[in-house]
Amino acid sequence: MIDVAIVGAGLTGLALAKSLLAEGSSVVIYEARERAGGRIFSDVPPAGGATVDMGASWFWPDTEPRIANLVDALGLRHFAQPDQGEALHLADPSRPAEVLPTQGIHGGARRLSGGMQRLIDTLTTDLPVETIKLGHRVLSVIDCGTHVELHVAAAEQDATSVVHAVAVKARKVVLAMPPRLMLQHIRFQPELPDATMDAMSQVSTWMAREAKSFARYGRPFWLDQGYSGSAFVSHAQAVLRELWDASDEHGAALAGFHAIPPDARPQFARSMPLLVSSQFAQLYGLEAQRDDVVSKDWAQDPWTCSDLDRQDTSTFPPQAAPVLRRPHWGGRLFFGGTETARQAAGHMEGALESAARLADFLRPVRHITPLTTGGLEEALMRFHEWVACERNQAMPRYRQHLNQMLSRQDRDRVTQRAVLAAVEQTYTRALEQLARLDVYVAPPSAPDKDEFTPKVLKAFSGFSKSLVDEALAFNAASCALSNFEDEHHPSGDYLRAITADLAAAWMEFAWATNDLLHTRSPGDTNSSSTH
Repeated sequence: MIDVAIVGAGLTGLALAKSLLAEGSSVVIYEARERAGGRIFSDVPPAGGATVDMGASWFWPDTEPRIANLVDALGLRHFAQPDQGEALHLADPSRPAEVLPTQGIHGGARRLSGGMQRLIDTLTTDLPVETIKLGHRVLSVIDCGTHVELHVAAAEQDATSVVHAVAVKARKVVLAMPPRLMLQHIRFQPELPDATMDAMSQVSTWMAREAKSFARYGRPFWLDQGYSGSAFVSHAQAVLRELWDASDEHGAALAGFHAIPPDARPQFARSMPLLVSSQFAQLYGLEAQRDDVVSKDWAQDPWTCSDLDRQDTSTFPPQAAPVLRRPHWGGRLFFGGTETARQAAGHMEGALESAARLADFLRPVRHITPLTTGGLEEALMRFHEWVACERNQAMPRYRQHLNQMLSRQDRDRVTQRAVLAAVEQTYTRALEQLARLDVYVAPPSAPDKDEFTPKVLKAFSGFSKSLVDEALAFNAASCALSNFEDEHHPSGDYLRAITADLAAAWMEFAWATNDLLHTRSPGDTNSSSTH
């Protein structure tokens, strides 16, 4: 029997498998696609030139430490997103584009040399050969009480019809895929509670409605004109709404997100290269015209875009309800993926945050310390000492998030969002630290009899209030925020909104702490995999 079956070989699934295998667990990943990586996918030219990311492209080391640390740990080279020069805005197709009054719009973003596909290739190379089952689609998951049974269908190469299905037994199952795709493609037995299914249906799938196009060039000629390659197009006939310099050390390229809605794009498929080329030329001159424009429409990918996503026109980052971060079926079923992340949902950072959360629950607990001994009290003391030091890092994190938003010209309720991001980052690190204590706390005999969870939470007494006070004091003295009245002198309504966000974050942290302490169970690190 497999210790952990993971459904989805995206970044979450691969990172989680790497972590669990290092702990001695047996792991198998089932992936419906014939490739690993999910929405990380790079177009690598066989004859040389720039490698262009068609999905996830950037990471921000200042505010996304997980992805930055992973890239460095794997020894992957990275470089700053080209951002020097003037950015353009084209609001009227009959007039030249206007220069935006800003220098740099990417806020310190970095890209991988050789494309983000290098990250996936490196992670998969490090896994045992039999870990990933490509072209294997999970049809159903069945709770059997002591384990979970998966029905897995394998399709032949280049065929869509299922040729055979097998039953696989696993002690734990992680669905590391967008929640809406879980609903559409997987049958749950018994059915999940209505509240859980409703929460799954409400989480938009990141990139599901997006499409990208790019063209390669012999050199980045737009730099000669003083342009950065970044541009925004807002008129009604726009083909691409946002463009950027997609060059790397091997060649030059321009790329952009489509403005045409996903339901209308298929009718323009044949003419899309010409339309994209014309928009490049409209912004940067005739030298930008190309016949060999390449496009990737994620809305046409059945393992990215669900039926619900096609009907959803929202453009906000995915925000999963806390129930999707909690264990299900007595700790045998878990949901994962960037959409379920507490922080940085939709980014690669969110995918890794999700993997770390799941690893905390799923790694074997080797030391069973009864509550009646002094072992837990000693662990609690170490945790409180760690929290005392960690609280000092919250304000620097707030400033990092604030500065990144301002550098990207993102000035919508920045105090509220930066405070919440700093608090959630601290809570996430606290849960990881709690998991490292490697203790197992038996569930209380009654819900109101738990003694240990409140003792853990006491370490954060007054934390969020003190951070808000420090943030507001910083804002009041900040020249960068002096022209933003609601950030410099926040209104009562704004402060109440901040308080409500922090209260919700605290409530979820409290539940997550309790789940982590009481849902994990001791594991046998010598278990073997059969399927």
